[in-house]
Amino acid sequence: MSRSYGNSSIARTIVGVYLGDGFIPLREVGRYPRLKNLVQANKEAGTTLFFFTADEVDFSEEEITGIYFNDKEKKWDKKLFPFPDVIYVRGGGGVTDQLLKKFDELGIKRVNPIRAFNKGEVYEHLYQVKNVRPHLPPSVNVDNSSEIKNTIFKYGKVYVKAHRGRKGLQVMRVEKLPNNSGYQYSYSIIGRLVRGKASNTEQLLKKITTFFGDKKVIVQRAIDLVKIGDNRLVDFRAEVQRNRNNEIDIVGINVRVGRSNAPITTHSSAYRYEDYLPKLFPRYTAKQLKVLKKDIKDFLHKVYSGVEKKYGKFGEIGIDFAIDTKGKIWLIECNAQSAKVSIVKAYGAKAQRVFLNPLEYAKTIAKSNRNHSSHHYSRGYRSN
Repeated sequence: MSRSYGNSSIARTIVGVYLGDGFIPLREVGRYPRLKNLVQANKEAGTTLFFFTADEVDFSEEEITGIYFNDKEKKWDKKLFPFPDVIYVRGGGGVTDQLLKKFDELGIKRVNPIRAFNKGEVYEHLYQVKNVRPHLPPSVNVDNSSEIKNTIFKYGKVYVKAHRGRKGLQVMRVEKLPNNSGYQYSYSIIGRLVRGKASNTEQLLKKITTFFGDKKVIVQRAIDLVKIGDNRLVDFRAEVQRNRNNEIDIVGINVRVGRSNAPITTHSSAYRYEDYLPKLFPRYTAKQLKVLKKDIKDFLHKVYSGVEKKYGKFGEIGIDFAIDTKGKIWLIECNAQSAKVSIVKAYGAKAQRVFLNPLEYAKTIAKSNRNHSSHHYSRGYRSN
């Protein structure tokens, strides 16, 4: 393919936001508030921004029928765009991996090198990173029901998680009840809490199999998390990104407070962590809180850098972590496509940087690509 960037000093970086392999009618795009946030950020970033799905890509013509916000007419519209300089993946689906591989082969950059993490793979890699290992809950990649049973028996209270899963929909909490009286399990389905009891191991394993199907799972020892109020779990989501200077930027850290007795904090209330930490640790002095904040930031840098050692540079990672009752920081999981729900809840308009950074970072990596490329665009699609 022959790609001409023309005068790279004045060319606008084209960023294509991939929304998945399903068709999205033009009239529905405006219903997604975080797409509007990206459009707003684009005014400051100065990129050429459009949104697309797999159905709208034409590899033979190297064109995409993209959706964009027509600022002059103040409405969403469609038109043909050339293949972008950078792809920002915000969706998935069956053909997604094949599609992204084709773009990779054409030398088109991505904000993130992968679209989703495999929890078992990430854990095994980070376990080899010495300064991250102390923050990893004991976990076992299991291959069969016997290993699941043995791990639950060993730890007593665990989380069973699918290797791949988002929004807490592939997570089950299991607790062995005293006096061999069975097991308590719980999980969430789109915000609805499901709780049940299995009287023996066979019933529990059957429930786990029904819930996860043939998905591979990891069994992780439950941490004694700090709680608040009516037995409400508390954990944290940090939005960590790279900015225009390719520096790691901790944009915001949100405290997520789960519903009463819920096994996870997804679909929860969210607060700014700097405001909420004193409530979680009321006995801490100002100095102790300052040390804890520093430890959290150091931890986030370690995890981000550790992940990049395995996969390459990331434009953003949503890092979920927890603090136990003794003040120790634990990694829960990493997210390659953070929905950014909690940070908007917690920070409101101040969260806008979380939408700006990926576009600014896209400009940075596109410029780097141009400086190392001898290819040239010849099509005149440069502005909206």
